[in-house]
Amino acid sequence: MGLKEKISIERALTKLASFQYRYYKQIIVLSLIITVFLGYGATELHFQGNIAKEMPQDLPVFVLQDKIASKFKGEEFMIIAVCLDKETSAKNIPRDIRDPEIIASVVDLHERLEAESSIEKVQSIAPFFQGGVPDDLEGVKKKLASAPGAESFFNDDFSIMLVYASPIAGLSEEKINEATAIIQNDVDAITKPAGVDYKITGMAPLIIELLRLMKEDMIFTTLVAAVIIFALLVVLERSFTKGFLVFLPLVFAIIWTLGTMGFLGIHISISTVMIGALIIGLGVEYGIFMVSRYYEERERHAQEESLKIAVTNIGASTFGSAATTTAAFFALTLSVMPMIQHLGQTLALGIIFCWIAAAVVNPCFIVFEEGLESKKLAGLLQKWAGKG
Repeated sequence: MGLKEKISIERALTKLASFQYRYYKQIIVLSLIITVFLGYGATELHFQGNIAKEMPQDLPVFVLQDKIASKFKGEEFMIIAVCLDKETSAKNIPRDIRDPEIIASVVDLHERLEAESSIEKVQSIAPFFQGGVPDDLEGVKKKLASAPGAESFFNDDFSIMLVYASPIAGLSEEKINEATAIIQNDVDAITKPAGVDYKITGMAPLIIELLRLMKEDMIFTTLVAAVIIFALLVVLERSFTKGFLVFLPLVFAIIWTLGTMGFLGIHISISTVMIGALIIGLGVEYGIFMVSRYYEERERHAQEESLKIAVTNIGASTFGSAATTTAAFFALTLSVMPMIQHLGQTLALGIIFCWIAAAVVNPCFIVFEEGLESKKLAGLLQKWAGKG
């Protein structure tokens, strides 16, 4: 940053400090309104658990992959895995997945799934037994041996049999949850032999499970980082109030970042799920510098002068740091990988909001807090004077 640019920034920040001192209450109200608005935007935030959608879809290799998938696979299947419980030592339970009772239960499940309006297609061994299920295992084996393609539904040791169900709904989280519930209800409704488990799996349920883990991890890591950082700030500042004032810009920055992501349609993915903890770790220094410098100057100067010095000096120096860090993160948007682009966008937004919250909004809360303390002190002095 050149000397002229630095001087111009310092002049602008000096004017900002004067404005903050005069209109700190209005700035606080405006910041809270913006926070509520962007907090609503955070409710529009979506999670992206399908890693394939975070790949560059316009590259020839991915375009070809999509064409092949559309031509030969057609749709995403949910899989019901019918499995023998090999660990049980109970007697009189099936030891071969081709047991007539199991086959009959799969035929029943197939018919129930086909009757569901949200299930477009079902594939299993059921069509091979339209004339009925033989009474013994040998009869089932003979029937399957004469059915071309039947072996594709079994594993090598005949301990697992698969049923494929393709939901019409597509792969949105809500629709997959709905389809999974329907399939589970049908599984619960059929007569199941003892020692046999019916488990729902497939790419779609795996994506839903990944989304669940991402949400839990995001909340957990952000809360842990927030608690640890806040506790350290209280200890370092030797004051709960000062620790809170340092931490406050981070709260604004996180809400503003998530809200902006929600309005811009930037998904939370594997690469951006840690955004909350990163913002807390990267942005905490701005608040530390601002609060510490203000109270240092407050020991020698009046409130307005202390605010001007802190905002001007700390604002200018941290502006350079924030600008260079933001530029580095925005450089990630040049990547061909969407997940790297989104990471750069979210981190850049986070740093920008951290600086704005620390240099523009937080000084107003400092002045407001000091005003409250002065009123409390004046009230105590009046009480003591009255008693005297």
